[in-house]
Amino acid sequence: MIKVSVIIPFYNQSIEFIKQAISSAINQTLKEIEIICIDDGSTNNECYEYINRLTKDDLRIKIYKKSHTGSGEARNMGINFSTGENIMFLDSDDYYPENNILEKLYNILKNKNVLIAGGKHLILNNEKLEEPYFNYGDINQYFCNKTIKYTDYQFPWWYWCFMYNSKLIKDNNIKFPPYLRYQDPPFFVKVMDSAKYFYATNFISYIHRNSDKLFSLDKNQAFDHVRGIANLLKYSDENNLDKLHSLLYNTFFSYDIKILEEIKELSIDEKKEIECLIIKNTNSSKIH
Repeated sequence: MIKVSVIIPFYNQSIEFIKQAISSAINQTLKEIEIICIDDGSTNNECYEYINRLTKDDLRIKIYKKSHTGSGEARNMGINFSTGENIMFLDSDDYYPENNILEKLYNILKNKNVLIAGGKHLILNNEKLEEPYFNYGDINQYFCNKTIKYTDYQFPWWYWCFMYNSKLIKDNNIKFPPYLRYQDPPFFVKVMDSAKYFYATNFISYIHRNSDKLFSLDKNQAFDHVRGIANLLKYSDENNLDKLHSLLYNTFFSYDIKILEEIKELSIDEKKEIECLIIKNTNSSKIH
């Protein structure tokens, strides 16, 4: 039985990053896993050929290729191909900090009777590990080895820190939206809201490499980034996730909009259109 499917999408990734990511999955103490790699239409075949060679020696590794439509749809493809009891997502430039992460999270799901479990992460910034910025108070008040009701949490980011029950995702038909950017928060919130509860550990379960993608968006990516936020604003309003609704709105106007304003490809009218899209999906009575 496959206990965990690890899904790794990649597009024109550095071969060194790919090697580190896959190595951190291959060497996990939990051996009943499959590693599903999705080449999202890379123009450079180096990573595909490297992974394809690995499949000859380790039958747990699988490689698929598709046209370039974004990492969200690549992850959906991985979900469809997965056969594991649980699912984890690993970005191709990230890695697991210890070789027992999957085993620890798998055992939590089994022993704590929850459908989602995860820990904290560290950011790799210029080869230095740093704690992430958490604007919800003290992160250790949440991640301290306890079961949390998602309506008490309502945080939309860091989906890769968690292990998910596969049946939860598939039975509820939860997909990553087909955006070029900001695909993961809508997926994360909807799967968390469907599970209702998750278990938050106090250990580091993931290392995320800082790539500053938001600072290098083109016009299409910028609009998709905003569509993702609008998607969540609408969902949080309809499902009474008021804390999340307020967080998304305030974060957009304190952070995201300042970055988007610097994108030279966007005209003044397009920037106004972006702002209107956010306001259109905002319920002002839920903003504080």
